[in-house]
Amino acid sequence: MKRNYRNIVFWCIVVALLYLSYEWLSDIIFRGFNYLDVKYMIVPDVLLPSINAFVDTLISVVLIVIYLILAVFIVKKHEKGIKLGFVKGFIFCIVMGFAFYGIAGLWFEIVDRFLVAIPFIAKNAEYFSGVYDDLESGAYIWSLLSISIIGPIVEEILFRLLIFNSLERITKSPWFAIIVSGVLFGIWHMIFVQSVYTAIMGCIMGLIYYKTRNIFYTIFIHMVNNTIGNLPHALDTDLVNTAINHISYAMVIPAIILLVIFCLKKPETSETETYTYGL
Repeated sequence: MKRNYRNIVFWCIVVALLYLSYEWLSDIIFRGFNYLDVKYMIVPDVLLPSINAFVDTLISVVLIVIYLILAVFIVKKHEKGIKLGFVKGFIFCIVMGFAFYGIAGLWFEIVDRFLVAIPFIAKNAEYFSGVYDDLESGAYIWSLLSISIIGPIVEEILFRLLIFNSLERITKSPWFAIIVSGVLFGIWHMIFVQSVYTAIMGCIMGLIYYKTRNIFYTIFIHMVNNTIGNLPHALDTDLVNTAINHISYAMVIPAIILLVIFCLKKPETSETETYTYGL
């Protein structure tokens, strides 16, 4: 019992440190990069208009390396998860990515119609509307890397791989890891109007990871969702955005049905392949 108590305390501390690590490590990496740039002028002038997205991408790449090293020590063996196959997995991820965008859209409809009268919510929503402007300025390639590709990878490794697996070591209940990691994912975004739908997204992503034990599904879903909201200027038109919104809203119901089927589906077991490391 005493050993179990120590184990719980230890992994609670690990979760807390992992949760705070993104901000701490990002600050350290940024300071190191800034020092090198001031001293050696390592950033070419062509990157200056995209400097925020470039630095964010650089920080995320370094964090991915660090977090994958930590995953070797944190991620334990699990029973084999559900395998969807390439075609089914691709369709599932596309539907879920659009559905998450639809859920976010529905939430902001509620905010705009009913909650914006609350001063805190109004101020929060106004702040959120411009929070990604710095990352979206300059060349689109850096915005694509920062928001749509590298960002989702580092976030999924941190929350669905490291934090989720650490929470699983605290209690055997999968719902504890699913809900707590999802709520932490929402809070981590630090903006209330964004935290609400990202918490929902985080919980569903946790469920998907738990059932599949494959981080690549949640990474791809995250990429699809972020890319929809980060289109190149040529595609960022009222017509395209309206079409995307309609498709996203339409995908919510199919996504719910797929999740129900997904939850009822059990992994195929075999004598030779029973465990996986969940990567």
